[in-house]
Formats: sequence, C-alpha cells, structure tokens
Amino acid sequence: MKPLLSAALFFAIIGTAMAGPVLSNGKWRLADAATDACLASCTSQSESCKRVCPTTFSPPCISACDSQAQTCRQNCRNK
Repeated sequence: MKPLLSAALFFAIIGTAMAGPVLSNGKWRLADAATDACLASCTSQSESCKRVCPTTFSPPCISACDSQAQTCRQNCRNK
C-alpha cells in the first residue's frame, strides 16, 4: 500500500510541475491567435479602403491605404 501511495504522490507532484509550461504555452497560442485575427482585420480594412479609391486619384489613395495598413499591422504586433 505504501508504494502505491508514494507513486500516486509522485505523479501528482510531477503533473502539477508540468502543468505550468503547458498552460503558459496555451497563453502564447491565444496571443498568436489574437495577433493573427488583428492582422486579418488589417488586411480586410486595406482591401476595403482600396476598393473605395477613385480611378482618377488611384495612386495617392492606394498609397494612403497601404500606409494605414502598415500602421495597423504594427499596432497588432505591439499588443
């Protein structure tokens, strides 16, 4: 009975010690998912912006959309 109790205690201690790195990796995965969603939103906003650009002033308008998208992506990575 004593060896069985010792084994159970050993695995309980090891299990909780290993849970820390697993949980912290889970947090990183959530942060990566949030960053990916933010970057996807930036891309969508950029495409919408470019669709609104008039044909006569297209180059400056597209440049402004690209600048906004770059700022948006930088903000996603800084969060």
